[in-house]
Amino acid sequence: MVYHNQELIFKSDEKELKMDKKSDFKNIDILGIEASSYTINTSASEQDGANVTSKKIEPREITITGDIKKNKNELENRDFLIRFFNPKAKGIMYITRNNVKRKIEYEVSALDFPTNKMYHYIQFTLILDCVENPYFSDQKTIGGRITSISPHFTFPFVSLINRPKIMGYKTFKPVMPIINDGDKEVGMEIIAIARRGKVDNLKLILNNDEYIKVNITLNQGDELRINTNPRKKSVLLNGNNIINKIDRNSTFFSLKKGKNILKYECDDGETNIEIQIETYREFLGI
Repeated sequence: MVYHNQELIFKSDEKELKMDKKSDFKNIDILGIEASSYTINTSASEQDGANVTSKKIEPREITITGDIKKNKNELENRDFLIRFFNPKAKGIMYITRNNVKRKIEYEVSALDFPTNKMYHYIQFTLILDCVENPYFSDQKTIGGRITSISPHFTFPFVSLINRPKIMGYKTFKPVMPIINDGDKEVGMEIIAIARRGKVDNLKLILNNDEYIKVNITLNQGDELRINTNPRKKSVLLNGNNIINKIDRNSTFFSLKKGKNILKYECDDGETNIEIQIETYREFLGI
């Protein structure tokens, strides 16, 4: 069913298509945006019932019924709709429902036009498969900086001639709490930049347990990116793959549900680095 204050935006191959009350493409009905289907795997038990061995969220199917506004652009819009939902191209659907904003990646499964009556609205049925990841996620990243610049410029402002002026100062806090109030564990992207000098052997520790350590020296201006998301795991130095430089006991950890504590250590230069954390919470539905 269609909810009040609902907007759909699709992005694919640098193009965008919007379905809402103001656009030429109207969303009449949408199915599959609540929880996806599940599979519970079991093994035989000598007791009553069975042993649960694992649980799995199955790929999600989203079915959208819509129509194209009847105006001078309707045939052009029909052609655009067909070409936009190309089964060879992946896309991202951004959905806003009652001020809740989420997104999901999709593959096009089918696009059908059940009626072509001359004086009727052109209706269509669009089926999208969310195969690799059936979860919805935040539209924008959450996270923050472990280290940052704190402002020091205030009013009233008094400037003395030939005297240096402090406009800000570095806040050194090697520990950062991160709340994951989504529906599952999620990976993250860690961006570390050596702003003020060399940094030796950066180590990031999650919840005083798992860690990932990169055994390299970052020179001033170097950017290190560590991605712990499933299917996207990587370690890049200035865009180049250096995954072979991680410590052998390192793990590409995920943020647990609830409160997490992330901290970092360096063999040398820990006050020279700035670290940004970016992650998306993931949800069973919207």
